Amino acid sequence: MEDYHIHSNFSPDSNSLVEEIIQVAREKGIGHIIITDHFELADQHANEIDVETYRKQMERYSLPVGVELGWDGTKELNIDTSKFDYVLLSHHYVEEPITQESYKNYLLRLLSIIEQFDGYHALAHLDFPRRYHPNKEPFSLELFDTIAEILSKVIKRGKILEVNMSSFKLYGEPNPSLEILKLYRSLGGRNLVIGSDAHDVQHIGRYILEGIEMLKSIGYNYILVFDMEWREVRI
Repeated sequence: MEDYHIHSNFSPDSNSLVEEIIQVAREKGIGHIIITDHFELADQHANEIDVETYRKQMERYSLPVGVELGWDGTKELNIDTSKFDYVLLSHHYVEEPITQESYKNYLLRLLSIIEQFDGYHALAHLDFPRRYHPNKEPFSLELFDTIAEILSKVIKRGKILEVNMSSFKLYGEPNPSLEILKLYRSLGGRNLVIGSDAHDVQHIGRYILEGIEMLKSIGYNYILVFDMEWREVRI
């Protein structure tokens, strides 16, 4: 089992120590973890890691050096992503009130971001704004052409799509939704990783098994794991 989206106390919204994360993952039988702390280059929540200190901490425990790179497509990208083994690209800005129009604008920004920037491995929580919609309304079918354009670029450039399970507790689906994951598969996408987005050690591995069962139910047979190179494992 893997969990490729975990936050430690290098992120401003987590107090988890790296050694605690490793211990809890071991106790839960999670053999593959990557800590992906926030390096946020957008809005008032900007957070820039001391990369060398961070790298040394991960290497001390023989962990891959991961990061969740948050970008809005406009700020200067003052980060050398080659210093990381795993770059999880994310975009967190959502206009309020959250509506289908907000979803549309989010997708257009995300499309612009991946057109500008190629220095990442996986695209995080594609339909992220749904978490904050008052009714957790899914993205409408009218937006699926733009979603397909994003997914096609992910596939063409050999990137990975993240299945983020933190939304499961909110509305019983991952980010992205099962319909989006079906679309990804229909377009030829097969590169997937799965993560809990845990900000507390208690949440490490949460809903990962449910996510794997969902993936199997819509036709996926493999996810990717990282052992200093990527390889497929059957689920």
